[in-house]
Amino acid sequence: MKTIYIKLTVLCLLSVLSSCASHHTRHIERNQFITELYANVDQIYDVKFDSQVGEAAATWGLWGAMNNIYGSDRQIIAGALISAFFGGLLMQIEEGPSRGYEYHLTATDGEYLVVVLDYFPAAQGDCVRVRMANQVHVTLANANYCQPED
Repeated sequence: MKTIYIKLTVLCLLSVLSSCASHHTRHIERNQFITELYANVDQIYDVKFDSQVGEAAATWGLWGAMNNIYGSDRQIIAGALISAFFGGLLMQIEEGPSRGYEYHLTATDGEYLVVVLDYFPAAQGDCVRVRMANQVHVTLANANYCQPED
């Protein structure tokens, strides 16, 4: 009986590791026109994304107060505060980071691109690979790919 558990564990680990090691196309990129190009990073600017956390906290706070309208004053205030806190927290989790980066790129064919990302894949002067499908993915690339085409 013990050997069966060992064999099942090894089999499960191998299947998990093999799925992590393989390179697959994402399901969301099915039936999409995908463009890949290499570009040099010319400039990077910090941007701040709009946030709806304040509105969510106010809405949930009002809902918490209205839910406890027939209670005492303490219950109304406690319901409003707790609901506002959790409403704002859930909206912050849903939105993700509020800081982003605007990348100004020059592709190897001379095309000029502007990409806004919520992560920092490369510094100014680096060579990057840009993959555009449903979303834009920018990754650091070898500088040899960004040499101008002849």
